Amino acid sequence: MVKENSSYKKIKNVRELIIESIECEPGTEGCTADPDTCPNSPDLCDKKLSMFGYYDDTIKESVEETLSKSLDELTNTFVASAKKWETVVYPALFCFVLLSAYGFYLIFSLTKDISILTHEMVSISRNMSTISRDVHNMNVVMKEQSVHIGEMNNHMRNVSISVNQMRYDISVMNSNVSRPMNFMNSFMPW
Repeated sequence: MVKENSSYKKIKNVRELIIESIECEPGTEGCTADPDTCPNSPDLCDKKLSMFGYYDDTIKESVEETLSKSLDELTNTFVASAKKWETVVYPALFCFVLLSAYGFYLIFSLTKDISILTHEMVSISRNMSTISRDVHNMNVVMKEQSVHIGEMNNHMRNVSISVNQMRYDISVMNSNVSRPMNFMNSFMPW
């Protein structure tokens, strides 16, 4: 068990402080300065009952003045705080509305694009069978073209051999014709 500290003082509320500060008027018999246990009636006691306890008119005015000042300060502080928050909250609220409108636009345009895409996918799937058939036909044609290109390659080889033979024959003819022409050129005046 924890021992309670004997020097520990109980925190008093405002009512208890006011009641302690008020002393009974001299000559009032039996006044305890405690409204709960006071044996005198309010007619006999010159103190008056309030929410804080018994107090006279000067204390009443002081308490009312203090409460009035405190409420004024609280009101002024609240107004200043509200103005500070207005400079933050209103622009933030405007930005939130602007961003939410832009977000709505983005979602709307995305759903519109997805809708268009789904409609186009139907036509694409219809056309895919046609594309598949055409690619198959193209494959058959490409095999035929490959055979024809192979034949063209053989023919080009034959042409190349024939051109090479022609070059050789022209070279021989050139050497046979150039000697007599050189001889004849020596007789020509130009």
